[in-house]
Amino acid sequence: MSQPSTSEVERLPCLYCGERYGPDEVARHTEPVECGPCITCVGKPACFECRLMYCVCGVHRYDG
Repeated sequence: MSQPSTSEVERLPCLYCGERYGPDEVARHTEPVECGPCITCVGKPACFECRLMYCVCGVHRYDG
C-alpha cells in the first residue's frame, strides 16, 4: 500500500462545512468562536453556518 502524499493529508475536508482546507486555514475550521446566545452555534468554528431560523449570531448566521 502506498502512503498518501503530503498535499492530500494537508487538504482534509472540514467536519462542519465540508470544504477542504490547508495549514493556513486550520484556525477557521477547528478553533471554536465565542459567538453569543444561539445554542446551535456555541463552540463551533468560524466556517460553521447555523441554519437555525432565529440565530442572531453574526459569525455563524446562514445567509443563503
